[in-house]
Amino acid sequence: MTDGIGTTNTPSAQVVKRPSVYQSDSIREVRARAETYPQKASSEERDNLTRLNQILGQDKPLRENAPRGFYLNIKI
Repeated sequence: MTDGIGTTNTPSAQVVKRPSVYQSDSIREVRARAETYPQKASSEERDNLTRLNQILGQDKPLRENAPRGFYLNIKI
Protein backbone atom coordinates (compact mmCIF):
# COMPACT_ATOMS: atom_id res chain seq x y z
CA MET A 1 0.00 0.00 0.00
CA THR A 2 1.34 3.43 -0.88
CA ASP A 3 0.17 6.75 0.40
CA GLY A 4 1.57 8.86 -2.43
CA ILE A 5 4.31 10.50 -0.36
CA GLY A 6 7.76 10.09 -1.75
CA THR A 7 11.20 10.88 -0.41
CA THR A 8 14.03 12.59 -2.14
CA ASN A 9 17.72 12.35 -1.44
CA THR A 10 18.48 16.04 -1.01
CA PRO A 11 21.31 17.07 1.30
CA SER A 12 20.08 18.80 4.43
CA ALA A 13 21.27 22.28 5.18
CA GLN A 14 24.02 22.36 7.75
CA VAL A 15 23.37 24.14 11.00
CA VAL A 16 25.32 27.36 11.29
CA LYS A 17 26.66 28.00 14.78
CA ARG A 18 26.03 31.52 16.00
CA PRO A 19 27.92 33.18 18.82
CA SER A 20 25.96 32.97 22.05
CA VAL A 21 26.40 36.68 22.71
CA TYR A 22 26.14 39.59 20.30
CA GLN A 23 29.56 41.01 19.45
CA SER A 24 30.19 44.15 17.48
CA ASP A 25 32.75 44.16 14.68
CA SER A 26 35.25 46.04 16.84
CA ILE A 27 35.10 43.42 19.61
CA ARG A 28 35.60 40.63 17.09
CA GLU A 29 38.56 42.49 15.61
CA VAL A 30 40.18 42.99 19.03
CA ARG A 31 39.74 39.32 19.91
CA ALA A 32 41.10 38.19 16.55
CA ARG A 33 44.19 40.37 16.99
CA ALA A 34 44.72 39.15 20.54
CA GLU A 35 44.60 35.55 19.37
CA THR A 36 47.16 36.09 16.61
CA TYR A 37 49.75 38.18 18.44
CA PRO A 38 52.04 36.41 20.87
CA GLN A 39 51.23 37.36 24.43
CA LYS A 40 54.13 37.22 26.83
CA ALA A 41 54.46 39.07 30.06
CA SER A 42 57.76 39.69 31.76
CA SER A 43 58.27 38.82 35.39
CA GLU A 44 58.28 42.55 36.16
CA GLU A 45 54.83 42.95 34.58
CA ARG A 46 53.47 39.96 36.50
CA ASP A 47 54.88 41.36 39.76
CA ASN A 48 53.30 44.77 39.07
CA LEU A 49 49.92 43.18 38.30
CA THR A 50 50.10 41.09 41.47
CA ARG A 51 50.87 44.22 43.49
CA LEU A 52 47.97 46.08 41.85
CA ASN A 53 45.57 43.22 42.61
CA GLN A 54 46.65 43.26 46.25
CA ILE A 55 46.13 47.02 46.49
CA LEU A 56 42.71 46.84 44.84
CA GLY A 57 41.74 43.90 47.08
CA GLN A 58 42.09 46.04 50.21
CA ASP A 59 38.84 47.92 49.46
CA LYS A 60 40.52 51.24 50.20
CA PRO A 61 40.31 54.25 47.89
CA LEU A 62 43.38 54.83 45.76
CA ARG A 63 45.55 57.84 46.47
CA GLU A 64 44.60 60.80 44.31
CA ASN A 65 48.07 62.36 44.50
CA ALA A 66 49.95 59.21 43.44
CA PRO A 67 52.57 59.81 40.73
CA ARG A 68 52.19 58.27 37.30
CA GLY A 69 53.10 54.58 37.36
CA PHE A 70 52.72 54.27 41.14
CA TYR A 71 50.00 51.62 40.99
CA LEU A 72 50.88 49.97 37.67
CA ASN A 73 54.16 50.56 35.89
CA ILE A 74 54.41 48.51 32.70
CA LYS A 75 55.54 49.17 29.13
CA ILE A 76 53.09 48.59 26.31
